[in-house]
Amino acid sequence: MLSADDARQLAFAAVEQRAIVTFNFRDFFELHSQYLAEEREHWGIIFSTAEPIGTLLHRLLRLLNTLSGDELKNQVRWLNEFR
Repeated sequence: MLSADDARQLAFAAVEQRAIVTFNFRDFFELHSQYLAEEREHWGIIFSTAEPIGTLLHRLLRLLNTLSGDELKNQVRWLNEFR
């Protein structure tokens, strides 16, 4: 799915009941807004700035230990919240 466009990526993640992590705020926030307007569900969009892989992993682990899948459903969150 790495070469798929953003809408296909989010649709795939939604079918698989997975959150998606992205650096692409502009496009995925627009998709989030479309999903809400169309009353479609997704399992979370997690935005991040580009950081070293160790930093990203640390923050993802903190997020996973803090929030449940249900708490991420239809939400957008910033990975920077989980420093």
